[in-house]
Amino acid sequence: MLIIAGVGVAFVLAFLATFIPGVVGECASMMLGFVTTPVFLEISFFCIGLLIVLTLNHVRMKKEGDGWVYLERVEDPSAPVDLPEHAKWATYREAPLPGEEPGLLAQAEGAAEIGDYDAAAEMIAAMDDEERKRPEVVALRIRLAHATGREELARRIESGEIP
Repeated sequence: MLIIAGVGVAFVLAFLATFIPGVVGECASMMLGFVTTPVFLEISFFCIGLLIVLTLNHVRMKKEGDGWVYLERVEDPSAPVDLPEHAKWATYREAPLPGEEPGLLAQAEGAAEIGDYDAAAEMIAAMDDEERKRPEVVALRIRLAHATGREELARRIESGEIP
């Protein structure tokens, strides 16, 4: 609305400029006459409208930034088949951080935290013997044994009978 008022004020000022004596008034009269000629009037309105649209878009882009987003999509064949379509993608305004594959210990701890004890046991079984002897892995094995109700196994791991 403000833009339309501005264009209207510009035309009124151009009309009033035709009453200025001398060369300035004559130039304003010729320009106003040229702009309001039937064919040129439509072309002038089109150009003014296009200029307004481009200006508004430029101001919006400066304020909000460009419309580019980053799309991350799940294309893993091991993803559940019944995963809803809207859960298979996410958009970000800024580039997401590069992903990294967590180690077996982190995966086992995560599985134990959510109660997936079978997956945690599989992760621990996939570790080599040296890694399984690390104190944090031994603590996780003890916690896993307690969580699954294998108190005897937990006691044997604590005492060192089972490496």
